[in-house]
Amino acid sequence: MTFNFISEEFGRFGILHKPEISLNSINPVWLMNISHMLIEVYLFIHVSLLPVFIKSFSLSIFEVSLIVTGPRIFSLIVSLVSGALIDKVGAKPTLILGMFSQALGGALVAVSWDIFSLFLGITFINIASPLYHNSGLSTISRFLDGKKLNGMIGIHNALGSLGSATALILLPIILVYGDWRLAYLIWIPPILIWAILLIGTKHIDSKISQKKTNFSINLIFTKNFVNFLIALSFLFAASTAITTYITSYLVFEKNLSEAISSLIFAIGPILGIFASLFSGKLAGTFGEKRLLSVITILSALSIILIPFSSSTIILASLYVMFAFLSSAIWPPVSAMTAKLTPASFRGVGYSLTTSTYQLIFAVTPPIIAKLIELYSLEIIFPTSFILTVSSLILLKLVNIKTGSIE
Repeated sequence: MTFNFISEEFGRFGILHKPEISLNSINPVWLMNISHMLIEVYLFIHVSLLPVFIKSFSLSIFEVSLIVTGPRIFSLIVSLVSGALIDKVGAKPTLILGMFSQALGGALVAVSWDIFSLFLGITFINIASPLYHNSGLSTISRFLDGKKLNGMIGIHNALGSLGSATALILLPIILVYGDWRLAYLIWIPPILIWAILLIGTKHIDSKISQKKTNFSINLIFTKNFVNFLIALSFLFAASTAITTYITSYLVFEKNLSEAISSLIFAIGPILGIFASLFSGKLAGTFGEKRLLSVITILSALSIILIPFSSSTIILASLYVMFAFLSSAIWPPVSAMTAKLTPASFRGVGYSLTTSTYQLIFAVTPPIIAKLIELYSLEIIFPTSFILTVSSLILLKLVNIKTGSIE
């Protein structure tokens, strides 16, 4: 109503030629894809800025790990609650709340004056992630299934990678020519505009026809799904250890500048765009579990070779390979979640997968930080290798059936 009034008023002065600004003509799945692109712009910014935070706020590696990853605890709580909420009231309210939380978090970090304000801003950004992902993925899985779901999940993750990659490409330029706070500030207007436009949409909460089932914890926590979550826990821990400290490793161990290390870090999400598309296509052809197993094996190989790199180019190439593979896991993981959980409780299923990631992302960096203080930054590589191999072994226990559970 408000948008129609504003459009009509501007139209009288020839500013707008159309009487209405609306997203209702866009497929709900594509609304999720575009929202994912905007929700991911801050995904790797904090991690890439770890060396900057250490210098700007006079922090130790352990302290900065708590500030950047501690907010994941709040994100975990929101993730656990949002899944059940989505299944009851629909995706739209949580999606819009997530977009506003993202904008608020970016604003707080941009104006942060001490450790607490920095922590608070990163907390709101982290809360936005499960609010979006649980609503977005459950919406997509309700409209699509089978190979179409795999393909669209690939596109969905590719656009998320595009968002994070774009932000990371701009980061080195900002670090060289401006203040690091601009990396957060510039994304607030588009996020807010998109959030406001989403308020007027009508079709996000549309659901495919499905029979109603009384909730039972046994329907969700099947042996297969529990084994799947445990396997993912090890894989997420390995990825988190490398991703969190790779820029610190490049700056403090390899003596590269913050701008160069950020640039190397940014290449991963750029290639992640193609990784998601490629992975989404392969998952439908070769099977989700088989593809995830191959990705895990290749990840373990790239991890163990990084510390033996004889040059910066080889090191960067191996890290980029690892980052490519890390992005490629999400289409099979999302499709496997859909197949291992009932359609009527898909929001809860995605909530548990997301919560597992949030929990691991929260607890892993402080543990790894303590190992780094005891040894050196190079400890991240053997630790991640062991975790990745463990994940591969546990993945063998997961049995994927054809088609999703009704």
